[in-house]
Amino acid sequence: MNESIIYAKLEFLRDQFIAGKLECCVDAELKFDDQIFSQNIWREAHEKGELVVFMLGIEKCIISNKYCLGLIIAKGETFEFLNNEQLWDLGIP
Repeated sequence: MNESIIYAKLEFLRDQFIAGKLECCVDAELKFDDQIFSQNIWREAHEKGELVVFMLGIEKCIISNKYCLGLIIAKGETFEFLNNEQLWDLGIP
């Protein structure tokens, strides 16, 4: 599957979360493009406010792939979007 499709789905999930239409979840099953992904959304403390991580994972026979985007909710409800590389710098996943 094309990774750009997966990241577009993560951006959609992040937008839904910001709009209040999506909550945190652990190991929720999400099917799109004929594949089943594990969807995880969680919050944790961050020096700028609160970090929300959006992760889609897919398990294969030998390996697993994880794709992530992040959101920092700073005081005053301002948002900072994080890409996968920025999350790696924070130790996620």
